[in-house]
Amino acid sequence: MPFILYILTTLPLLFLIHRFIRPLSRRAAIILFVLPLTITGYALLTGGVYGPIESTYQHPPLSALKGDIGEPRNPSSTDSFSQFLPWRRAVQASLERGEWPLWNPYNLSGHLLAGSLQAAPYSPFTLIACLLPAAVSFTYTAAIVLFLAAAGAFILARELDCSEEAALVAAAGWAFAAITLLYLHTAMGFATAYAPLILAATHRVVWQPGLASGALLTTALALCVLAGHPESLFLNVLTAAAWGVVDLIRRRYQPLFSIVTAVAAGLVALLICAVFLLPFFDALPYAGEWTIKARYQSETTRAMPTARVMATLITNFFPHLHLRYWESPKLGYVAAESATAGSIVLALALYAVVRRRSADKWFFAILAIAGMLAGAQWAPVAESLQALPLLNITHHERLVFLSALALAILAAFGVDELRTRRDAGPFFVAVFLIVALGSFWLERSIGLAPEPGGLHRWAIAAEIFFLGLLIVLWPRLSVRTAPAILLVLLAAQRALTVGGTFATFPAERAYPRLELLEPLRQIREPFRIAGVGVAFPPNTNIFYGLEDPRGYEALTLSAYLHTYRLWSRTDPMWFNRVEDLNAPFLSFLNVRFAIASTEMAIPEGWRKVKEGPNTVLLENERVIPRVFIPRHVVTGSMAAEEVVDRMTSHRDFRETAWITADTPLADRPNGPGTAVLRSRSLGGEYVIDAAMQGDGWIVISDAAWPGWRAYIDGRRVHMQRANAAFLSVYVPQGRHEVRLQYWPDAFVRGRAVTFVTLVGIAAFALWRWRRQWD
Repeated sequence: MPFILYILTTLPLLFLIHRFIRPLSRRAAIILFVLPLTITGYALLTGGVYGPIESTYQHPPLSALKGDIGEPRNPSSTDSFSQFLPWRRAVQASLERGEWPLWNPYNLSGHLLAGSLQAAPYSPFTLIACLLPAAVSFTYTAAIVLFLAAAGAFILARELDCSEEAALVAAAGWAFAAITLLYLHTAMGFATAYAPLILAATHRVVWQPGLASGALLTTALALCVLAGHPESLFLNVLTAAAWGVVDLIRRRYQPLFSIVTAVAAGLVALLICAVFLLPFFDALPYAGEWTIKARYQSETTRAMPTARVMATLITNFFPHLHLRYWESPKLGYVAAESATAGSIVLALALYAVVRRRSADKWFFAILAIAGMLAGAQWAPVAESLQALPLLNITHHERLVFLSALALAILAAFGVDELRTRRDAGPFFVAVFLIVALGSFWLERSIGLAPEPGGLHRWAIAAEIFFLGLLIVLWPRLSVRTAPAILLVLLAAQRALTVGGTFATFPAERAYPRLELLEPLRQIREPFRIAGVGVAFPPNTNIFYGLEDPRGYEALTLSAYLHTYRLWSRTDPMWFNRVEDLNAPFLSFLNVRFAIASTEMAIPEGWRKVKEGPNTVLLENERVIPRVFIPRHVVTGSMAAEEVVDRMTSHRDFRETAWITADTPLADRPNGPGTAVLRSRSLGGEYVIDAAMQGDGWIVISDAAWPGWRAYIDGRRVHMQRANAAFLSVYVPQGRHEVRLQYWPDAFVRGRAVTFVTLVGIAAFALWRWRRQWD
C-alpha cells in the first residue's frame, strides 16, 4: 500500500511538472521516480517503517519488548519519534472522527493541533499519508520528501539552463544531502525540500514575469507554508529574495512588473493558507516558547569557540564526522546541520567554481560558503546575522540547508562544463587525495565515541571508493556516457554513506500492544496517565488512545508552563518529568494512572493495578474528575504566576479553585451542585448536565488555550481561567446544559478567507479557460 500510494502521488506530480513547469524526457521522469527508492524502496515495498522506531524502545514499558532492536542510530531523531510521528496519529484520529484537526487532547492536558503548525494537517501530503497507518505513513512521507527535493533541484537546474543530465545530478545531490535525509520526517525538512522550487519560481518571476510564473511561485510558497515550519519558510524566502535582487540587477528591465508579480504571489499564498495561519498567530502570544525564545535568541550570542567552528566546518567535507560525539577534543556532538553531499558532488562543485563563467555560479558559491559559516556559527557571521531583525530570533545556522543545495547546483554546473572540457581529472584526483588523506589523519587525530547504530560504518570507504572509481573510469568515458556514470556513482555513494540514517522496521514493531495497559481499555470516563521519570515518554500515549498531562511541543501554553513546578520538573531539552506521585496537583490534572518502576515504593493514595516486566501500573485513589465543582473559589484579577504561588502549599484541589476574573479579590463558597459529564468529543467538546443549588463555577482540567467557547442552555457565555491555566465557566442556580467547544474565531475567519480565495482562483481559471476556447 505505501508503494502504491507513492506511485499515485508521484506520477501526477511528474505530469504536472512536464505540463506546466518544464518538459521532462521519459528517462528523466523515470530517474526522478526511482531516486527516492534508493533510500526508501525496501520499506515502501514491504510496508515497513523507515524511521526512528528504535528510539521508542529505549524507555519503559516498551523497553521490555526491545528484543533485537538496537540503540538509536543518531541523536537528532528525538523530534521525529516524540513529536512528528505522534502528531501524525493525532491528525489521523481527528480525520477519522470527521472533525477539523484543531484540538489534540492527548498531551499537555489538551493542546493545539493545527494551530501549532508543525503537525501540518492541511498539507496535501499529510492528508494523503493519513490513508496509511500512522507509523507506516512516515515511510511514504520520507519518500515524498526525497521526491520533492529531487524534483525541485531538477527544476531549478533546468531554469538555470542546465542540461537534463546535469539537472539529474543536482537532484541526486540535494535529495541525498545528509541534512535532507536527517530531517525528512520533520516539518523543517519538509519545508526546506521546497527551497529549490521557490528559487526556481523566483528566477522565472524575474525573467518571465506574468500569470504563469506568479502561479508557480504562489504554489511553491503555499506548499512551503502548509509544511508547517515558519522558520524554514522565512529562510527560504530570504534566500529567494536575495536571489531575486541579483536577478533584477542582471536583467535591468521592467523590474516593477517582476516585483509586483512576486508580491502578489506571496499575498495569494498567504490567503490560501489563512485557515492554517490565523489560528497560529492568534495563539502565538499565549505560548511560553515565544517569550523564552525571543529573549534567549536576542540576548545570547550564538558565536561558537574556534575549535568547535573548525570541527563543524570539517564535517561539511567528511561525512563520517556528521553527528558524531567528539571525546578528544572534548566538543560533544558536532554539526547536526551539515552541508555534506559527498565527495563526487564536492569535486564537481569545485570544478564548476574554477571553470564556469557566470553570475549564477558566484551566487551559489557565496551561498555555499555563507551557509557553512552560518552553520558553524563563526563569530563574524553569527553576530552579523544576530543583529538583523527577525534573524535574531531564528536559528540562522540552518542556512546550512541552503549550502547543501548550492553545492548540488554547482555540481550540475560542473557536469555541463564537462560537455566542452575534458580537464576534470585533476580536480577529481585533488579531491580524492584531500578526502583520503584527510580521513586518514582525522581518524588518528580525534577521538570519536562509538556509534550504537553504525550510521557511518561505510562512509569513509564510500567517499573514497566511488570517487576513486570515477577517476579510473574517467579517461574511458565519452561526453555522452559521462553524466550517466556520474549519476550512478553519486547515487551509490550516497546510498552507502547516508542510506542508513534510519533503519526499516516491520510495521508490527511500531507501538505494539502493551499488556500493562489492558486494564485501561474498559474505562469510559476521561482520565490521564503519566510516566514517572522517563517512563512512557509523552506522545507515545497517542498510539494507545491515552491522554497525558506531560508533553513535548513546539508551543506550550505560557500559563500551563507556570504550573510545572507544582507537579513536575522542567527539562529544557525534552519533556517535563513527573518524579513525585504525591504532588496534589496531579490529582487535579485528572492523572488517574501512572507507570513506574517496580523498584519504586508505592506512594500513599495509590494502588497497584497490574505489574509488567520492570514496570507497574498504579491507580490514583484521590484523582479529581475531569469536570467538577470545587467547594470554594478564590476569584480576582491574578496573573498566572501569582495563582501558582497561592496554590503551592495547597493539598486538596477539590476544596478550592482559583478563578481569574476581572473582579476584586474574594474568597467565597462555590455552588454547591453536581456536574455530570453527558458526552465528550476528543476533538474538543464537553456536554455537561449541571444541577446548581447555588451560583458557582464548574472547572474542567483542560488547558485554556484561546479558542474555547462556552454555552449555557444554548446561550454563549464568557469563560474564566481556573488554577492559572485551565477552563472554568460560571453557571447560575438551577438545572442547565453546559456545552464547551474548542472552535477558535481565528479558524472560522481563516477558513472563510481560504474558501473565498480558492473559489476566486477556480473562477478565474475557468474564465481564462473559456476565454481561450472562445
